[in-house]
Amino acid sequence: MKLGDTIKANPCMLCGEIERTVVGTVGRGLRPLTTVLCDGCGLVSHDPLPTKSELDAFYASDYRKNYKGILKPKAKHSLRAQRSAALRAVRLKGLIQPGSRVLDIGASSGEFVYLMGKLGFKASGVEPNDGYRQFGTMTYEIEVTNQKLEPGAFGTGIFDLITLNHVFEHLADPLDALTCFRQWLAPGGLLFIEVPNIEGVQKQRGNLFHYAHVWNFSPSTLKAALSLAGFEPIDSPQCHGTSLVFKARLEPALTAIENGQDHAAQLRQQLLNEQSPMSYLASGAPVRRRWQRLLRNFNEITTTRRFNNLQAMANATLKDAQQAQRRSLDTPESRVQHTSHQQTLTS
Repeated sequence: MKLGDTIKANPCMLCGEIERTVVGTVGRGLRPLTTVLCDGCGLVSHDPLPTKSELDAFYASDYRKNYKGILKPKAKHSLRAQRSAALRAVRLKGLIQPGSRVLDIGASSGEFVYLMGKLGFKASGVEPNDGYRQFGTMTYEIEVTNQKLEPGAFGTGIFDLITLNHVFEHLADPLDALTCFRQWLAPGGLLFIEVPNIEGVQKQRGNLFHYAHVWNFSPSTLKAALSLAGFEPIDSPQCHGTSLVFKARLEPALTAIENGQDHAAQLRQQLLNEQSPMSYLASGAPVRRRWQRLLRNFNEITTTRRFNNLQAMANATLKDAQQAQRRSLDTPESRVQHTSHQQTLTS
């Protein structure tokens, strides 16, 4: 099997098409991994898809070790997570009432749960990885469990906000999980989902896909998946690209992806032709990434040395994010864009 081959697979979960184009043959670390694009809508996924039991076992013990090389975060990893969580917290807090109940799915080491608690919300999390979950509960004194994503896990109408930050693409059955989230949300509750955006990404082909990302979404395919489960994006400046806030739809709506085959053709062109090694080198991305990584590493070393514990560092990080938000509100024309994880540095 080679890049560009057409194969047949099980019906696409979004459009039902069975024809796929092979857009990847290796994953991170140059491990064999077949990645395919649905010719009907542009949804990108593994072939074959891993089972739920396979993914459960992988995330419980192997994922963090494979991804970070360790079983609990280093100080620099905590700082990165705190910065991301703080920006997310100040971004979402205005969408819900004070004291609202918040559930973070894929809570990792608990930074977002902790910071939402500091902002006055009743926050808790779910994290399947044993090491990171235990680290988070001990470090931040928060509630994070390894509860399975099952309809009866929390009851009905419990949460005002459910968040999944770079988690939705990891799920074995996203539509099944969305059924759970809809049940757990209180009337008028919101669902925040951010995933990597497969559109326009510039990465080495060997780093573009990896086993942990079962699905690779574009804005169109992400909205289609949520629409199938009865959700629609809210109209808010907090929504853009593949970083969106949804609410449950009251009335049925069309779920087809507009110009799905055209969308698939555009992604096919990007992934097969514009993602070649020569295109990647010509883009200048390798030099930019190396320079950005050096600057980031220096900043992380100096920042982490300033604090005696991670709670103090998280509190300072939240304060910085709140100040940045106030400055942006003073100058509304300078709207901050939240870039996709796929288009930023990863460790």
